[in-house]
Formats: sequence, structure tokens, C-alpha cells
Amino acid sequence: MPEDPSCRPDLRVILDAARPPLPWRDGDQLPWSDPAFSRRMLDVHLDPGTHMASRAPDVVRAHVDWLLEQLAARAGAPGPWRVLDVGCGPGLYLHELAARGHGGCGFDVAPEPLRWAREHAGANGLDACFLAADLTALPDDFGALAGAPFDAVTFWFGEFHAFRPEQAHAFLPRLAGLLRPGGLFVLEYQPWDLFVREDATTWSAVDESPFHRRPHLWLEEFAWNESARAEIHVHWIIDAESGAVSRYAQCNQAWPDHELATLLAAAGIVELEPHEPITGVDEQFEFPVLVGRRI
Repeated sequence: MPEDPSCRPDLRVILDAARPPLPWRDGDQLPWSDPAFSRRMLDVHLDPGTHMASRAPDVVRAHVDWLLEQLAARAGAPGPWRVLDVGCGPGLYLHELAARGHGGCGFDVAPEPLRWAREHAGANGLDACFLAADLTALPDDFGALAGAPFDAVTFWFGEFHAFRPEQAHAFLPRLAGLLRPGGLFVLEYQPWDLFVREDATTWSAVDESPFHRRPHLWLEEFAWNESARAEIHVHWIIDAESGAVSRYAQCNQAWPDHELATLLAAAGIVELEPHEPITGVDEQFEFPVLVGRRI
């Protein structure tokens, strides 16, 4: 029986792709706002056995312990405190803070994690709100919607690096402006020397992943671009049954320590203190933290 051409994997799209791929030109961010993708990612967020998206409950508790210690030592206010969590996902940090008597707001672009965060807060009577908002396009009245000013703004998990330099220059002053004077800006960041500057490829056969519910081949490409000082991570997903090919890409911008300090100072964040990873549970998914104060 002749082979049906429609069932053949469309591998030419992979073979013809630019190599090495260039950060920002050949991809940007994962499709966090896509409903289907966000549903799959919610499963990862809520899996206590992985640190790949959100942290396990014991790690979240340790991070909140640390944050409250920082606030007690540096915020100049007795508490309870109000916290704005950037890219909050399913709200695990704010849920833990609210359970201890502290309020706040989180925002994200991913619909399913936000839905879960709201439902969990409502079901448990927690003082936390969750807004659908894009960090790169915050509305003019965002502060009023979120309940600013805040005692702390938190930006966990190194997600800061997923934005282009011009975006960071634009949104950091907006975030700093949501703090009360003396409020803390908490940035978990990936240091310059932790970025891998070697191109690499890997592949695996999996039953499911954040990118696909059915068995598939998962091909990954990693490339560093020195001129952009950024990395790109490309995911090729090949459905085992149909051979259909999907492509996802995510970029991360590296910042030398002195440039990061200058960037934050220009946004009005000063008196920076570096801290080692809070728990050290996973060196690939937990990073050092910078704490600064709004002027």
C-alpha cells in the first residue's frame, strides 16, 4: 500500500530552520497567554515534585519565611505587609503570605493559573487578588486596580530575564512606582556567569509534556548569541501519531552585575543587597536574589 504523504512528519521545517537561531529574532517567549498551553502549564505549576515552573510547597514556605524576615529587617514598617507578585502564576506565594495574615496582588498573562489562583483564594478566604495584565503593557490605572502602594514587589524565578532590555528599562520604573517610599524590590535573577555560552541539542521521547498531551518527540536547541548577550531555547515537538511538528522558543537576556545594578538604580531602586539562593534546592531552577529599596 502506498504511503500516505499527509501522514509523514513535516521534518523539512526543522531542517530548514535558521542555525544557530538568534535570540529575539527567531523567538521570544513561550505562549503563556494561550489557554491550552496555560492549562498544561498549570499541571506543572501544581506538581510538588518539580521546581520547573512553580516551587514545591516547602520551598515556597521557605521563600516566604525569608521575605518576611527581609521586610521585618528593612521595610521600616511593623506589618502586616502588602506584596505585589509579578508573574504570579497560580498565586502560590501570595496564598502563603495571605495565610499568614499579609495581603497583596499578583498579575500574569496566563489564564488558567490565574483562574486557579482566584478560586483557591476565594475558597480559603485569603486576602489576595489576581489580575490579568501584561508587564510590558500595564494600563495607566494599574496601581489603583492592584491596590498600590505596596510594601514589597517580588519578581521570582529569574523571569525578569525573559524580557528584552528595552522592555526592562520601561517596566522597572513602573514597578518601582507601585512601592511605598522605602518599600522593597525583590528580584530573583540569574547571574551573568551562570549563563551557558555553548550551543547544544538534545532530544527525548515522552508520553506528555507542557507542550503536548500525547506521546511525542521533544527536540531542544540551545544557542547563545554574544552580541545580543542572550540565549534562545527552541523546542520542536513532533506528535508520535500524526507527525505534526510544532515549534516553541524562549529567550533569556543576560545582565552583567554592574549593569543590572545601574538599571535598578535608574528605576529608583537603591541599597542593593545580594543573597545566595534561598534554599539551594535546585541550582538550575533557583537563583540568587537582589533586594533593594525604593528611594
